Amino acid sequence: MSRRTIVLFAAIALMAVALAACGGGASSGGGAALNVSVTATEFKFDPATINVTPGQTINLTVKNTGSVQHTWVLKAVNVSLTVEPGKSATRTFTAPSSPGTYPIECDVAGHKEAGMVGQLVVK
Repeated sequence: MSRRTIVLFAAIALMAVALAACGGGASSGGGAALNVSVTATEFKFDPATINVTPGQTINLTVKNTGSVQHTWVLKAVNVSLTVEPGKSATRTFTAPSSPGTYPIECDVAGHKEAGMVGQLVVK
């Protein structure tokens, strides 16, 4: 094998290593995006627990099948959706980067106290 061929193969290998080190695009950890659909009724969320990985992108849809307005609030990442009866709302957000259990609530007066709560579990 000529010196020129060896240099060419070395350059190609070096570029491949450099590209691999750059990562796989715009995603910043957390794996694949998670699509979550939550149903809000009087007075619960279904599902009430959402399991995610740190930094994961979450595509959330909340559908209110109840007869009054509800909210879906996750204060840890500043997410708040207000959903009118018979309507849906969507939002994309990033899960916290630290593992833990983060409370979700409906902040309409009296709803949290009536049991309209949930949790985002990051592990």
